[in-house]
Amino acid sequence: MTAIGPWQVQTFSLTLALAILLAGAVALRQRPRPAPAVLDACLLALATGLLAARAGHLLLHLEHFARTPEDILRWSSGGLEWHSGLAGALAGLWLGARWRGLAWSALLDALTPAPALFCLGAWRGCMAAGCGYGREVDTLANHSPLLVAELPDIYGIVAPRYNTPLFGLLLAVTALLLAGLFHRRRWLQGNRFWLLTATLAAGMLFIGFWRADRVPQWGGLRSDQWLDLVVLSACLWPLRRVRRRPP
Repeated sequence: MTAIGPWQVQTFSLTLALAILLAGAVALRQRPRPAPAVLDACLLALATGLLAARAGHLLLHLEHFARTPEDILRWSSGGLEWHSGLAGALAGLWLGARWRGLAWSALLDALTPAPALFCLGAWRGCMAAGCGYGREVDTLANHSPLLVAELPDIYGIVAPRYNTPLFGLLLAVTALLLAGLFHRRRWLQGNRFWLLTATLAAGMLFIGFWRADRVPQWGGLRSDQWLDLVVLSACLWPLRRVRRRPP
């Protein structure tokens, strides 16, 4: 929990809210169209993204929610699935772009840092809440301090674990630096969103091999890793026609 004046706010909710606000501010700053139109599209994407993220979490944990159906609407207990959230947000953004007459590719370019900012906020929140925790190791002495640390799981049990929240933060920062570079150099206009999101999906796929939080397992991989592969493939598909410019 984080104290803001007299109020106590969950750290995960706070960091995710800050990421959403920052992503919206970046989009409004970069997009050369009337701010109200961009804001309408972003708000619609936010609403559909959050609903889809919650629905995805429910589907991946049907057994738990079948036992405790009262938790379905208890958003304060956590539970957002980023793959379905991304799909829902893109669907809402596309509808918002059509509704407000915005250019789809330019709007995506303006929102290129958004997935990295959400990744940064989510992993920072997980660092405080214990979600996305790593597999236990025998002792810290046998591993690099950059890889392991004494960390809690979702139940508050502290043990030497792979520092998966740190891995996620480093992934998000790397993606943000790439987004800034592409914007400054004006590279891959109309495609940079897909490349940055593919980078995040590949990174999450790698981090999944070190995670220990419980999710369904399919064919030797975590269910979220299979979804990482789906997102990675879907994001690489629009890049198939990108050609290197002649000198």
